[in-house]
Amino acid sequence: MPSKPNVARVYSCFASGTDSTVSLIEVSISPGIPTFSVIGLCDSSIKESQGRLISAFKSTGFSMPKGHITIGISPAYMRKTGSSFDLAMALGILFASGQLYLPPEAKIYAEGELTLGGDLKSTPGSCIRLKTISDMDFDYKLIPQSESVSAGIAGFSGLGITSLSDLSDVFDRNKYIENEFGFELPDLAEDYIDISLLKGQEKTKRALLISAAGFHNILLMGSPGSGKTMAGRILSGILPKLSREEISDVYSLRELVEGESVKLSNERPVRYTGPGITVGKLIGNSVSLTPGELALANHGILFADELPLYKTEVIDFLRKPLEEHKVRLLRRGNLYSFDSEFIFLGTGNPCKCGQLYEGSRKCRCTRGEIRRYLSKINGPFLERIDICSEVRSVSGNDMASIYKDDSGGESASYREIVERCWHVAHERYGNNYLNATFPGEEIRDLMKIPGNVIRYASDMCEKGFFSVRGFTRILRVARTIADINEEEDVSEDDIAEAMQYRLRNI
Repeated sequence: MPSKPNVARVYSCFASGTDSTVSLIEVSISPGIPTFSVIGLCDSSIKESQGRLISAFKSTGFSMPKGHITIGISPAYMRKTGSSFDLAMALGILFASGQLYLPPEAKIYAEGELTLGGDLKSTPGSCIRLKTISDMDFDYKLIPQSESVSAGIAGFSGLGITSLSDLSDVFDRNKYIENEFGFELPDLAEDYIDISLLKGQEKTKRALLISAAGFHNILLMGSPGSGKTMAGRILSGILPKLSREEISDVYSLRELVEGESVKLSNERPVRYTGPGITVGKLIGNSVSLTPGELALANHGILFADELPLYKTEVIDFLRKPLEEHKVRLLRRGNLYSFDSEFIFLGTGNPCKCGQLYEGSRKCRCTRGEIRRYLSKINGPFLERIDICSEVRSVSGNDMASIYKDDSGGESASYREIVERCWHVAHERYGNNYLNATFPGEEIRDLMKIPGNVIRYASDMCEKGFFSVRGFTRILRVARTIADINEEEDVSEDDIAEAMQYRLRNI
């Protein structure tokens, strides 16, 4: 009679975008001509594991068993990619062939890529996978030691190993010790420009403060050299640091793109885009399910410089993510979504020569040229922008004062105001919502806007020909202004100031 095959089971996990799925790896070894087959809708990076396993076994004192080796990776109906299954497959082979002791009824989790020398490497998406596994009940949890930062961020506890040879200690000598991973934020120099350097730009400074305090989208239009481009670094300097949960979100996405080279930080991301950006780069790669600039800016700033020079399809595409705070990728009939909750900061010249707002200089552009230059920044796109501000050239006295020693430290006081406003908004809405991100439209009572103020705002919007969306955004900005001024209720003055940032002269 034919011999019964030896079967071993080990669990692992694979990531699809920001989602991950626990997978069961079953290894069957039966007598016969040596074969190696991996089944379960696996891509070439998984099927090519045979070469890595053979070399890793030889380098660490193990051997590839003779006979039929069949490896099934479930769920069989889901496509899988990546080399993180290497360790789980190696364990299954070593258990099934009797080269390692398999504890009875043990439930084992393992992930990591093997080198030809038997060392264990981390793979992109480790933080997303370990978040899924952290609350699950396994007797053994084995990961590459190089994933320790991801494990700490995910709240994962287990054992980090560096080589396939460590498995003998774990299973044959019973030296499994589960550790709780942690992480420490590096002491990085703050890379931002102090807001005090915006000399003579009080309206712009106020606009940046309101934008940061309520997480409002902002558009700065002005002359070349007036300080628009440095506004991104200024705005990042007045935003609060990332919370632990936000650090986890940001690190998970960046690690998915950059792998183990990603650096840990509690600074909010600032993603810079220029006129050459494409819709594909904004969305991400639907084949590998890696996020683009929209998702990588989550919890931070998407800085779109020289916005009037962008392609029309890019500006039109931005409308939906700015409204929904989501970006979606379609892959093989399945829809995957990434959170993209950021402050959109757009900058640009008001005309081709850039001198439209300068009273002392003459703009050389005709009305038709100005209209054509700004035509891409259309009404539907501007409906998603909460704050618009003109930026003019700095006068001689203000320019000289930039280099005085009294500049600096103002961003810290702005950040304190922003942190206070965020705390008030979190208490008002819960779930870490801010005035610009709270998803409801019925905001009157929640935002404490009296009836007479609502009527005043509606009258002003009717005179200014604003849409319902524009009306709602004015109320949200006014609520932020009231929070900055430490007012419990929104006043007509708050509405009037919010209207100033809505009346665009572009």
